[in-house]
Amino acid sequence: MQSPIRFEIRDRVATLTLDRPDKLNALVPEMKEGFKEALAKAAEPDVKALLLRGAGRAFCAGGDIGWIAKALSEARWNELEGLLDLGAAVAHGLATLPKPVVAIVHGPAAGAGMSLALCADLRIATPEAQFNMAFVKLGLHPDWGGSVGLSRLVNPAVAAELMLTGDTIDAARAQALGLVNQIVPTDHLETAVEQLGRRFAQGPAGTYARIKATLLHHQGLDADSLRARLDAEGAQMKAAMRHPDAREGLAAFLEKRAPRFS
Repeated sequence: MQSPIRFEIRDRVATLTLDRPDKLNALVPEMKEGFKEALAKAAEPDVKALLLRGAGRAFCAGGDIGWIAKALSEARWNELEGLLDLGAAVAHGLATLPKPVVAIVHGPAAGAGMSLALCADLRIATPEAQFNMAFVKLGLHPDWGGSVGLSRLVNPAVAAELMLTGDTIDAARAQALGLVNQIVPTDHLETAVEQLGRRFAQGPAGTYARIKATLLHHQGLDADSLRARLDAEGAQMKAAMRHPDAREGLAAFLEKRAPRFS
């Protein structure tokens, strides 16, 4: 079985690629070891920056709805909660990685896919990129650091709007809100990514680490308090998954109909 995570280091820049293009890189428990290994290697001294990417036509469509719905119907709580715990670990690892993390977003970044993009320090998007916190439409709560990331990056009213409606926003609005740093035409994306990688590769690693620590500090966070926020987010998602609305929301999505929430 092909690994759902690809990882490589070239010219002191690491790239983690979600590699389930036929499923729009939807997140599944089988990614645990790939994420763990990638974050460990990205933390090595010779690596100056980490890029997050998705294979195919999407960045990441979020959790694998088919897998989640089946696991929920079979009450496989350990597996479901394991996927949520993986998300919290990845979000914490990316935020505290002592070097720049850049998400390269093309196509959809939905649900936990948007959360993953928000875990990065910078986001580059193509004009076709789309972002949404779709959890509420499934009767679910944001996870993979989504609520934490939004609260760090935008004002409370905007965070509330995106999480309570689950509406999709395009790259232009995402940039206007401060969620996207740069929009690059699709045919120039690889050149822009290569140039940014080269710039970070030539920069001061120790200063990168200090800047990231300072940014967390000015947001009232450190590694422990960030972990506490991620744990609180995860607890709400675990509770949401056990509510009938989650089963109804997931079923409605798979059946392509409007949900009938309680």
